[in-house]
Order: sequence, then structure tokens, then C-alpha cells
Amino acid sequence: MATYALTGNDDLFLNLRSFKDFSDNSTISITFPNEKVGVSTGKNGNTTYATNTQGENVQVELRIVAGSKDDQWLNGLSLQQTNDLPSFVLLNGSFSKRVGDGFGKVKRINYILQGGVFRQNVDGQENLQGDTEQGTAVYRMTFARGIRTIV
Repeated sequence: MATYALTGNDDLFLNLRSFKDFSDNSTISITFPNEKVGVSTGKNGNTTYATNTQGENVQVELRIVAGSKDDQWLNGLSLQQTNDLPSFVLLNGSFSKRVGDGFGKVKRINYILQGGVFRQNVDGQENLQGDTEQGTAVYRMTFARGIRTIV
């Protein structure tokens, strides 16, 4: 029997704010760039394993409609971080992906995000050939820890 995954109506919250002003393509991207465990194999196949706590780091990219309320809110937080990093309140949040099985049952894949900062500034452009990227603000953030659960 085939397995199905129907997705839609996902939710993103950062610092208790619900986001709605998403742009196009992959509006939310969550990646874990580091390995969870370091492995080293030596002579005679002797192998050591070590927990790599950087494996909990999460990269998040949000594609937001430029100039929208969500863009203004995120930009304000980014400016706070730039102006005084020691007094900046770290970002915390959650992303919940709804996945249906095609038979009416829905599960949620949840990502809990803790200790986030803005990794880069938002790029800008003017394009006279209709490139829609000029209407999108891309926010790139790093979180100290991310946990994935399925309920």
C-alpha cells in the first residue's frame, strides 16, 4: 500500500508572533548544517565517537513580502540586535508543518527553535525585467538549538 503526504496550512511563530506575510517559493527553510556526532576511525578499525553539540544549530531562512508588517517587525528586531547585541532578546519560536496521510489523519511535524539571532542583513535590488525577488525580503537566522518532533 502506498504512503501519502499532503501538506499545507503550516504555522510559524517567533517570539509569540504568528507570521502571515510570506512571499513565494520555499517561504520557510530550516536546515541543520552540522553533524550530530563526530566519528574517527584509526588503526585496526578502532573507532571513537563524540557528540558534536553544534549539531543542534539550526539555520532558518524566511521569505517575507518586502515592506509588509512581518518585514517591518523583523527589521526592527534586526536593528535592535545591530544596535546593542548584549541587550538583544534572543529569538525563540516554532514551525509546525501539517501532514495528512490521504485518509483524513493529520500529524504535525514541529520544530522548536531556541536562541536565535539574525545571521545576515536583508539584500535589496532594483530590476527592470520583472524579477519578483525585488519584492521579497529574505531573513537568514541562526538558532542555537532546534528540536524536531512528530505528534
